[in-house]
Amino acid sequence: MKRVEQSLPLPFYVIDKNYNIVGYSNEAEEELGLANNFLQLLDEESHEKFQKMVRPENIKVTVEINFKKSGGEFQLADLHVLWDSDLHAKVLVHLKGNQLQKVTESLAKLRSRLNESNLQLLEEKEKLEEAVKQNNLLSAPFIELNEETALIPLFGNLTEEKLFAVEDHIVRSAQKEGIDRVFFDFTGVGELKREGITVLNNVISSLFLMGVKVKIIGVKPQQARELKEMPLPSELNFMSTLQEAIQKYCTK
Repeated sequence: MKRVEQSLPLPFYVIDKNYNIVGYSNEAEEELGLANNFLQLLDEESHEKFQKMVRPENIKVTVEINFKKSGGEFQLADLHVLWDSDLHAKVLVHLKGNQLQKVTESLAKLRSRLNESNLQLLEEKEKLEEAVKQNNLLSAPFIELNEETALIPLFGNLTEEKLFAVEDHIVRSAQKEGIDRVFFDFTGVGELKREGITVLNNVISSLFLMGVKVKIIGVKPQQARELKEMPLPSELNFMSTLQEAIQKYCTK
């Protein structure tokens, strides 16, 4: 069992056909923990359902499962499973119902920081951080075109900081809305930063694991040449303009 170097915004495991864990992400270790076999992480009543659904012949499947927690409690989650072969599968975990816990933890950390520093300076610092965060989110809004398709227009330079700020929002929005197809519009993009494209690649890989089709549109010739030298999934499709994409997929 080894740590997966690729960073993903949700817990991620690699399992073999016997459900032994052969790879895991930092998020998986921190949020769900580790075990020799994936079944050891699950509530016992979920074992039969998991074994019935997660099989090599079901190449891509989503299944709702309960994870075990301390104190006899459990955590509901959607598993997005993709078999690379009959031997190994990738498992992306979307936890449900843990938002309150995260908010509580964030508030506790905030109180600690307020006690250790000057309140006025901290408030100004947080206002600045929030302004930067909101600016980054506005650089990649999630827009629903119809029930199946969403548009994410990207603006400005694609930096690592900007993509880190929006990756979780993009993945969770696609999961929440049940989107089947996502357009990333590069029309408003300036410079491409290799570190930023690496984060974008992680977002796209997460969407693929969830069964979402991804298309890149509006790429300029110079950007196309640069993208050829950067890590992007081979199955990624490109289209010339947003108008072309909407006419093909959003009009009947």
